[in-house]
Amino acid sequence: MPSHFEFEPEKALAVAAYLADRTGETMYTILKMIYVVDRLHLERYGRPVTGDDFIAMEQGACPSKIYDSMKALRGEHKKNWLPESERFLKVDPETFDVDVFDMPSLDVLSESDIECLDAVISALKRKGRWHIRRLAHDSAWKATDRNKPMDLITIAESLNDGAMVAKHLQERFQ
Repeated sequence: MPSHFEFEPEKALAVAAYLADRTGETMYTILKMIYVVDRLHLERYGRPVTGDDFIAMEQGACPSKIYDSMKALRGEHKKNWLPESERFLKVDPETFDVDVFDMPSLDVLSESDIECLDAVISALKRKGRWHIRRLAHDSAWKATDRNKPMDLITIAESLNDGAMVAKHLQERFQ
């Protein structure tokens, strides 16, 4: 029985490009923002946006496949899970800045996906990157050993109305 959502590479690429284009943040802040976006969408709509698995890294929750893809885009020998991402994005190997050459199709994003992306961008602009960093160090992150996968139910339980979201997920994945 699967206990996670399917990774959606086209959506993940669109999310990464959307955040990079609209914030100008580095790879590391964007990765934290993706966790916050997926978490917010899970809270509001019962599903994440990207379907990526999250790892409890030392510096916060991090989307596993998107992180590997960003490292590949900066020249490391990692698997790039994002289709044709080198046509759209580049990650500077020294500064970790993410440059968007061309925007991938955003048609893969739903209205609710964009709503949550914009909400997290707004929080970043109002409260700064340290606020996003704090959100990526939530109780689900604290409950997980470093460099280990974060359990989706534990993430759900950390949300407002977490018990209800966790119950929904348990029923979905039975």
